[in-house]
Amino acid sequence: MEQVLASFLSGYSVMTTTGAELGVLSNVTADLQTGELEHFRVDPNGNNTGGFQETDAGHILVPADAVSEKSDYLLVEPATE
Repeated sequence: MEQVLASFLSGYSVMTTTGAELGVLSNVTADLQTGELEHFRVDPNGNNTGGFQETDAGHILVPADAVSEKSDYLLVEPATE
C-alpha cells in the first residue's frame, strides 16, 4: 500500500476483501515506543464486525497488518479464527 498520512484516512469506509462493509475509519493506534501501526479503529455501520475484536465502546479494531489496499474503500483481509 502506498504511504498515506493517517489524518487523510479518517472517514474512509472500511470493507473486507470479501465485500463485507464494516464501517468508517475513525482513528489509528500506534506503539509509542516503535511508531509501528497497531490497529485501525472503525466506527461500525451495523452489527457486522467481520470477526475482528471490538472495544467496550463498540468500535472495531482492525489489525494494521490486515489492511491490503486503499482505493475508494480501505480494504482489509477478513479476520481469521
